[in-house]
Amino acid sequence: MPKFVLQITLIINHFLWIRFLCVLIVCELCYLFVKRLKTGLEDVYNLKMKLLKEKDLSAIEIILKKLNIERGNSPAELLKNTVKKLRAFPYENLTKILDAGEKIFEKKLRTPFYIARDFIEDRTGGTCFSLVYFAKNILDFLGFKSDFVLADRKYGEDTHCAIVVNLEGRAYLVDIGYMIYEPVEIDRDKVFFKNRAYNFLLENKYDFFNVYTVTPKGNLKFRYKIKNSPVSEEEFIHAWEKSFEFEMMNHTVVTKEVSDGVIYLRDRHFHKIKDGKTFCKELNDEEIGHVLENNGLKKEVFFRAKSLLGY
Repeated sequence: MPKFVLQITLIINHFLWIRFLCVLIVCELCYLFVKRLKTGLEDVYNLKMKLLKEKDLSAIEIILKKLNIERGNSPAELLKNTVKKLRAFPYENLTKILDAGEKIFEKKLRTPFYIARDFIEDRTGGTCFSLVYFAKNILDFLGFKSDFVLADRKYGEDTHCAIVVNLEGRAYLVDIGYMIYEPVEIDRDKVFFKNRAYNFLLENKYDFFNVYTVTPKGNLKFRYKIKNSPVSEEEFIHAWEKSFEFEMMNHTVVTKEVSDGVIYLRDRHFHKIKDGKTFCKELNDEEIGHVLENNGLKKEVFFRAKSLLGY
């Protein structure tokens, strides 16, 4: 082989090796960049998952004192008393509508600090996810062993939630998001219970529980299906975030237990429910204000949410 051909071959090989090394370096840099980006996103996600802050624990202590909930009772009595006193927090989506655009993740979701603060200032509560998260952290604070569970309603999967408390070898459903203010033992095949609006039946299907309301004539109306499998806090928060897409976010909704039933206000439509029977009336703004104020809710919160929805 001529000498110049050999030199050209060596130059070409040298160039190819340099090019190959450059490709390796670029690939390695891309890999490190993607890994760092993924790690960064995971760090952000994990930060979001760590919802409970010191201020939330302080807020829980304040609420326990305000509701006069003390650890002195037996565990069963403490559980019953705690769930009963959580009826002070109404179901409402007004605060959820008002905070839906928040950049601060825990404020958007309304963690215990925000639930407690707004309850003290405006007598508001929350929707099922924020109320259940609030209630579970109170129960955990009091030393109970509890788990999140998700439930399906007619309009979709994981659209409702509750808590299962394990106490002294028995399992109890706590569902303040559906205005059930007593622990319901779920180890039996069928359990009848009630709140101030409805009679309920819970059927234990082992993999899941069906919850019905029972009409005065004894007919059953399906309400939701609870999955008998605990979910992690991460799974719970994922379902919670999805709840901002619900059609309910297009309407103002307030539900509150009163001495002789339950009041339900959706936009201008007012319902008073007692023993499964419903009285309905369409209200004007002045009447809405009276209903809210007479039942311990600030009308300004309602009308701010109403204004934001543009109706």
